[in-house]
Amino acid sequence: MCKFTVKESIKKTYPNTHNVGDGQVVVVSFTDGIKFEVIPVFLNREETYTYPDANNGGGWKVTDPVAEINAINDANNTYNQKVKHLAKMARAWKEKCNVPVPGILIDTLVFNFMKKWEYNDKSFLYYDFMTRDFLKYLSEQNPSQGYWLAPGSNRRVYGKGKFESKAKSSYNDALRAIEYENAKKEYSANQEWRKIFGNYFPS
Repeated sequence: MCKFTVKESIKKTYPNTHNVGDGQVVVVSFTDGIKFEVIPVFLNREETYTYPDANNGGGWKVTDPVAEINAINDANNTYNQKVKHLAKMARAWKEKCNVPVPGILIDTLVFNFMKKWEYNDKSFLYYDFMTRDFLKYLSEQNPSQGYWLAPGSNRRVYGKGKFESKAKSSYNDALRAIEYENAKKEYSANQEWRKIFGNYFPS
């Protein structure tokens, strides 16, 4: 009920936006393409937050975003800014390929991947390998897994659908892109990368 009250309140302030309820959040889409995810929260004494969840009949959950933000920032500094770079790249892939994976799950999977990636100490010159290996990592996730643990807070992060097959398809696109790069076929390589990232990647 709380989510729908927030949705109606936002609609009064921004009547020309498109508002939809999506589980815990209200997604507010503006005509310039920018989207905001809004969620009402209550601050607890221990500096965690309680928020409403409209899924499965409704209820209340507790989150600790400060711990999650600190964990992501620490990993990002440790791995030469690649955690946030890869998270943004994964969001571009999500948009281009219509992948049913929420942002917090992307951050969680990127965090887990980067800790074990063999090139996590390398520079941006390894970003093609990073894309390839992350997509392979996603494709190998257990499709029956119900939830993952968010970095920092260890709260349960649930998926919205199966993403493994789309990751596998994009992994194959990345393999072809790298093959074209090695053969000095830049245009063909870029076309393969655009299958993954869309217009975010130059043609």
